Amino acid sequence: VLVTDRKIVTEDRNLYAGFIGTDSEQEGREAGLFLLKKFPKAAADSRTIKIIEISGTEGSSVAIGRAAGFREIITKHTEFQIIHSVSGDFLRSKGYELMRDILVDFKDIDVVFSHNDGMTLGIIDAMKEKGIKPGTDIVIITIDAEQAAIDALRRGEVNCVIECNPKTGPDIMDLTKRLARGESIPRLKHVHEEVFTEDDDLSSLLPRGY
Repeated sequence: VLVTDRKIVTEDRNLYAGFIGTDSEQEGREAGLFLLKKFPKAAADSRTIKIIEISGTEGSSVAIGRAAGFREIITKHTEFQIIHSVSGDFLRSKGYELMRDILVDFKDIDVVFSHNDGMTLGIIDAMKEKGIKPGTDIVIITIDAEQAAIDALRRGEVNCVIECNPKTGPDIMDLTKRLARGESIPRLKHVHEEVFTEDDDLSSLLPRGY
C-alpha cells in the first residue's frame, strides 16, 4: 500500500509501504519566508504586520502542515502577528463568505495567507466587492499554483503563489513497480515544488494544465 496526498496517523507502520506527496510543512515555511522578504524593515520600524490566515479543512494533514510550517518561520519574528485564523475547508465559496465577514470585523489587515487557490479566489472576490485592491491594499499569499492563481499573480492581485504539485502519477507508478519487484522504497518522498512571486518573470512559464 502506498499513501499519497494526505498523510495518515497509525501505530502500525507496517500498514503501508511509504508516502509520496507534497511537503505541506515546507509550503507553509515558504509563505513565511516570502513575508520576511516582503517586509524587511518592519521590525526596525516597530511595525506590526497583521495577518489573516484562512486555513484548510480542520484536521487534514496538509492544513496542519501548512499552518505549522508558517508559524515555524514567523514566530521567530515578533513583528508578524496572526490576528485571526479560521478554516475555509478549501472551498472558494467559504473563502468568499469568511473574507466578507472578516473585512467587517477587522479594519487593519496587512496580509492574507490562504491555504489554497480556491479559497483565495473567493477572498479576492470579497475584497473587490469592498473596493479593496487585492495584492496592493492587502498582500495575498496562496498555495496550489493553479492556472487561475498564476493569472491573478500576473495581474498583481496575488503576491506569492506556492506550488502544491498534483502531478504525482509518474512517481507513484515508479514506486509501485519497485515494490512489485520486491525492492525497498523510501518511507517518505516529497515531489518537487516551486514558489512564484510578484518579483519573478513569468513570461516563460508554461500553462499549468489545471
